[in-house]
Amino acid sequence: MKKYLFAILCILFTTGTFAQELRCRVNIQYNEIANADKDLFNTLRSTIEEFMNAQSWTSHSYEEQEKIEVKLNLRITSQSSKNFAGTLQIQSSRPVYNSTYTTTLFNHVDDKVSFQYEENEPIEFSENAFVSNLSSILSYYAYIVLGIDYDTFSPNGGIEFYQKAQNVVTAAQANDEAGWSSSSRDDKTRYWLVENMLNSSYSAFHTALYKYHRLGLDIMYDKPEEGRKEVYNAIAELEKVFKLKPSSYLLTAFFYAKKDEIVQMYSESNPDEKNRIVTLAKKLNPANVNDYDKIKSTK
Repeated sequence: MKKYLFAILCILFTTGTFAQELRCRVNIQYNEIANADKDLFNTLRSTIEEFMNAQSWTSHSYEEQEKIEVKLNLRITSQSSKNFAGTLQIQSSRPVYNSTYTTTLFNHVDDKVSFQYEENEPIEFSENAFVSNLSSILSYYAYIVLGIDYDTFSPNGGIEFYQKAQNVVTAAQANDEAGWSSSSRDDKTRYWLVENMLNSSYSAFHTALYKYHRLGLDIMYDKPEEGRKEVYNAIAELEKVFKLKPSSYLLTAFFYAKKDEIVQMYSESNPDEKNRIVTLAKKLNPANVNDYDKIKSTK
C-alpha cells in the first residue's frame, strides 16, 4: 500500500492530483434541547461531514482504502438561536498491517465547544485566519488526527500537522473563545494539547506511537512475540514523559485509547511478559490498575 511505503521510505509525494484523507462520520446528540429542530441538526451533521471529508488536508495522495477513519460525536447541551454549546468526542483509528484488525489511535473529549451556525450555511476553511469557531475546531482536530496517524507510520511523521494545528490555535486566540487560550493550565484544552505535541521535552510520546504501531502491531500477525516485545519497548518510552510530568494528558490520551488493546494483547503472553507489562502499565497509568490485573488472571 502507498501509505505504508510512505511510512517506510518517506518518499510518497503528490504527483499533481489530490485526494481527501478522512472518512469522517458524524453523530449529533441533541436530546437535551427542548423542541429541537431535527432538520437543522441533520443539516449540521451533513455540513460537518462534508467539511471534514471534502477538504484536502495534505499534499499527499490517498487511495480510498487508505483514508483515516474518524468518528465525531457532538453533544449539544445548549442552544440559543444560532448559538450552540456542548462537547465533542473525536475518535480516530487505522488498520493494522496484514490483518482485518483496526486499532484506535485517538479518543478525546473536548468539553469547551461553542459555535454559531445557521441552517444550510457552509463551513469555510482557512489554516491561518479565523473564519468561525466551528471551522477552527474542526480544522484543528483534523490536523491532530492526521499528526497522530502519520506518527504511527514514520518517526516524527506528524510534526507538520501539529504545526498546522498550532497555526489554527494562533489564529483563533484573538476571538476569545474557550479552549484556545494559554492562560488555562488544563492540558486537555486545544492550546495545551498541541503545545505538548510540539514540545521537544515530550518527544518520547511520538517515538512511542511509531514503535507501538509500525514496529509492534504491524508485525503482530507474522511475529506475535516480536510484536509484543516492540509494543513493550514503545510503552517503556513513555516513562520519559512520566518522569517529566506523571499527570501529562499525553499519557492519559495514550492509555485511554490503548488500555483494552494492551490487556487483550498480553493476556495471550507468557508469565514473564505479563509481569513486566503489568508492572509498567500500572506505573504509567495508575487510574486503570484493575484493568491491567486482568492480564495476570488469564491462563
